[in-house]
Amino acid sequence: MDEPRPAPLPVAGKTLSLEGLRGLASLTVILSHCFFTFFPYLQLGELAQRKGAWESLLFNSPLRVIYNGTFSVSVFFVMSGYVLTRKFFKDGDIVSLQEASVKRYVRLMPPVLVSILLCYGMMKLDLFPVARSDLRDGFLGNVYLFQPSFLEAWWDGLYRSLLVGNASYNYILWTIRTEFLGSLMLFAFLALFGRFRGSGWMAVVASLALLCINSTDGIFYALFLAGAYLHRWKDLRVRPLGLALALLVGLYLGGYHWYSGPYLWMVKVAHMLDAAGLKLEWPLLYPSLGAVPLVWAILSDNPVSRLLSSRPLVWLGDKSFSMYLLHSVLLSSVGVYVYLYLPASIAYQGRAALATLAVFVTTFGASTLFARFVDAPTVRLSARLGKALRERQDTLHSRTSEPAVIEHAPARSA
Repeated sequence: MDEPRPAPLPVAGKTLSLEGLRGLASLTVILSHCFFTFFPYLQLGELAQRKGAWESLLFNSPLRVIYNGTFSVSVFFVMSGYVLTRKFFKDGDIVSLQEASVKRYVRLMPPVLVSILLCYGMMKLDLFPVARSDLRDGFLGNVYLFQPSFLEAWWDGLYRSLLVGNASYNYILWTIRTEFLGSLMLFAFLALFGRFRGSGWMAVVASLALLCINSTDGIFYALFLAGAYLHRWKDLRVRPLGLALALLVGLYLGGYHWYSGPYLWMVKVAHMLDAAGLKLEWPLLYPSLGAVPLVWAILSDNPVSRLLSSRPLVWLGDKSFSMYLLHSVLLSSVGVYVYLYLPASIAYQGRAALATLAVFVTTFGASTLFARFVDAPTVRLSARLGKALRERQDTLHSRTSEPAVIEHAPARSA
């Protein structure tokens, strides 16, 4: 539990395999919402909503992992726990935790605010046509139907999304509160207990306590702790069997759905545990458990981590936060417009597929601009803030560590 381990493939403070995984997880989230909109059977498993036989083949297989957004969100939280604590586990530097805490709000808030104001503007221009389509009874049927208010959007972007999870103006933001508060919780835990011997077991106890306090949010917050303590898990590069097992278990659990054929045995286990008094959010817990071994596996230098370190996937990872913030708005506007105005001669599945493609293409394009003009300046701003804090701490430390100078009175002449 407490064996230190190096982080492979670092470049400029990043682990490239994690960047690639972040990029793929972002694609999974986009696909998840597109499928929820146009092919709801793939998310809900209700036969009445099935559009084609291929959906049953995909739904009833572990390949569900490629569009399970819950799994991708869990992967994001594990990666955040690992990345945000890299310096602490390397140097035992408490100041790095203080620095990260101060930077976190500045890092997350501006892009969130811009995405919310973008959505507000599109609502004022009536650019969300879901109510005029046959999709209004589905996943998008209840979003963006209220009268927008600039002040409400402003306050949501400034603090309410981060602190209380308001997601009225961008429904994907239900996760940003967990990202923000989970980060602060992790920093506080490590500042208090991180340098104690056996703190890994204390993290296990804290995770169980979080599950008892809140069976839903507690799972997500526990993932931050799990990600942080991957720094002390054994390196899998010399254990090929363990590496393969971690990858397979992670991906298998990542495809979990309670109606999916390969996972029905897990539903029975969950029912048995419920009957024994262990009542947990199993639909959330199972894929969340899969996120931990998956991230662990790609931290080693192996063929999978090298593949994830390829330039296209790292590029996607660099744009992942922008894609996360923008794809929901583009799905509700561009995706629905394409679906609505394609010729009626094109069958439903063809229109839905082309609308999904349009969402991906426009998300890539918009995210490239957003990352350059919104996200990257925010990263630089938070870095400057952290540097200023570090310099201030160094200055205070140097002042307090200087030896006292004792002035002696000159000797009197005889």
